[in-house]
Formats: sequence, C-alpha cells, structure tokens
Amino acid sequence: MLSLFSSNLMLLTPFICLGMVQSATADYFKKTKEAFTAAFTTNLAFSFFLMLLATLVLFLSRDILHRKFDFPPSFIFIIPGLAFLTFLSEQLFALVRNRNEVKNYAFFGITKTLIEYGVSVVLIVFLFHGWVGRVWGIAISLISINLAGFFYYQRNRYLSLKINMAHVWEEVKFGIPVFAFQFCVFLLGSTNKLFLAYFNVDKYQLGIYAVACVFGSLIGTIAQSILLYAQPKLYQSISSGNATLQSARKGFADYVKMLIFISIPCILFVLLLYNTVVNKIYMEGIPFFLIVALSSFIWGLNNYIFMFLLYHKEKKRILVLSLASIVCSVTVNIIMVKNFMIWGDALSGLINTLIFGALLILVARKVIINTLKNKQTAIIPNP
Repeated sequence: MLSLFSSNLMLLTPFICLGMVQSATADYFKKTKEAFTAAFTTNLAFSFFLMLLATLVLFLSRDILHRKFDFPPSFIFIIPGLAFLTFLSEQLFALVRNRNEVKNYAFFGITKTLIEYGVSVVLIVFLFHGWVGRVWGIAISLISINLAGFFYYQRNRYLSLKINMAHVWEEVKFGIPVFAFQFCVFLLGSTNKLFLAYFNVDKYQLGIYAVACVFGSLIGTIAQSILLYAQPKLYQSISSGNATLQSARKGFADYVKMLIFISIPCILFVLLLYNTVVNKIYMEGIPFFLIVALSSFIWGLNNYIFMFLLYHKEKKRILVLSLASIVCSVTVNIIMVKNFMIWGDALSGLINTLIFGALLILVARKVIINTLKNKQTAIIPNP
C-alpha cells in the first residue's frame, strides 16, 4: 500500500507543480518585487485549481483504479491534497533559498524532517498503524511547514489579491515541457521495477538490486543538495549581467569539486556498510551500487547544465530534449532488460544518462553561449 501511495504521489506531484517552482526561481531574479508577488500568488491559486482537477479525474476513474490497481477510495482525496502541499513546501524552500536565508532554510528543513519521521515512528512502532502511520507522518509535516510558510509569506509580503490570467497561460506553456522533462526523469530513474517485473525477473535478485539502487541514489541526493546551493548564485550572476565564460567555468568546476569531495566518502561509507552492517546476501549488489552511483553523479552534472534552459524558460528546447530522451530511454530499457535482466537495467540507466547528457549539450549549447556573451539586459534582482 505504501509503495502504491508513493508511486502515485510521485506521478501526480509534477502535474500539480507544472514546473512553477522552477519558473518562480527564475522569476525571483528576473522580476521586480511587485511583479514577482503577483506571479507567486497566481502560481499558488493555479496549483490549487490543478489539485481540484486531479481529484475530479481520480474520482471519475475510481472504479477502474480500484479494479486494476486495488486503489483505496481514500487515496482519491489524500494524494492530490498531499501533492498540493508538497508543491507549497517546495515553493517555500525555493524562496528561502533564493533569499539566501541560511538559518530559516535549515530551520524549515530540519523541522519538517523531525516532524515527518517522528510522527511516523510513533504511529508505526508504538500505535501499530502500519502504512497509514507513514502517510500521516508525511501529511502532518507538510501541514505544519506550510502553516509556518503562510506566516513567512505574510511577513515578507509575498501574497496579494491579484490573479494574473496571462501569467497562468505563460505557466502552462512553460509547465508542459517541464512536466515532460520530469516524466523523462521518472523514466530514467524510477521505472526499473516496471520493466523488471514485466520480464519476470527473480524476486530475490530484484531485492538485492533494489537495496543497491537505494544506496546509489544517495549520490543523486548529494548532487541535488549542492545544486540547490549553486542555483541562486548562477541565476543572480545571469540576471545582473555579470555571467561570463570564465565565471561559468569556475562555478561549474567548484560544483564538480564539491560533488566529488562529498561523493567519495559517501561511496566508501556505503561499502563499509555492505561489509559490516548489511546482511551478507546483499554483497553481490555492490557492482550495481557502483553503477547507479556513477549514473547519479553524471545526472548531477547534467542538472547543472539544464539550469540554463530553466532560467531562460526555453520551452521548445526542453520539450524536444525531453521527448527525444523518453524515446531513447524506453527503447534502451526494453532492449537491455529483455536481454540482460538486472544487469541490463543497471547499465541502461547509465547509458540513458549519457545519452541525455549528449542531447542536453547539443540543445543547450547555443543558449549557454548567448548567456555568457552577456547579450541579455541586466535586471534589478528581487529584493
């Protein structure tokens, strides 16, 4: 049940977010405070509408979902609601990060984590609520952090009564390519169980591989965390007109150094866990862990380059890149998994990440060159 809940929440959240978190991050450095506030409030209202729309679609499809996937009726309302709260929390964290408020960012992040896992542990271990306790832990943490976020928005005057319908249309045009990109990411990193289950891979081997994927994805988490630190600095330099080839090279080099510096100890620590803590039957998953870790590392490099497309809201380029990558991913996954099973899935993830990187360089090269030539007009950053 928890797996069903998590996978559906993961699929629905990009639809309700529709790229508005990425859009707001770019707008923060490109628009005045008044224009950003109107756009920010419009995003919240539009996401709420998308939540209602998703709930209606799930409600009308409830019989099919229950018959095909044993979908509980409660999920029809819980999943869209939590997806909306997830969007709100991501907006909050992005705004605090863009304002470079380190203490607030740490406070919100640590508080959310403590509430989520604290409530989950109490409900699961002591009150024996099983998967329901885990869902309540997620829900209570999201509700708590977004209540704090509401007061944060009010204090800093980021809410208004102006709803800009023209802005909604711009977000839809930008959101569709971003949604395609997020679906592409889902295919690259989260479909292994679907393909492996389709080809009836041995469940024992699948369990070993699943643990290796969890450990390997830690590198991706590290890369994303460092990227969240690097993104505002890059966007601010572009918006002020100070971005140059030299500064971009230095920024990328610093990002790679930091990623390597943290990834190596993480990999060594996981290998230590394999040899001392984890059950010995999982030892044969070490090669899979190393492949997934390498794929996650390369994906982190791809994400840095992808930020240039997000900043300029290159809708057509993002859509073309995503669709091409989706076609390649599905093709490679089917061929590799069908012929090499688990090894095929692990290697297909690495191959698809490399293909995406090559396509990304081809698509983003001109955008990056124009950006670093300072052809854009310098914009006063949002205070």
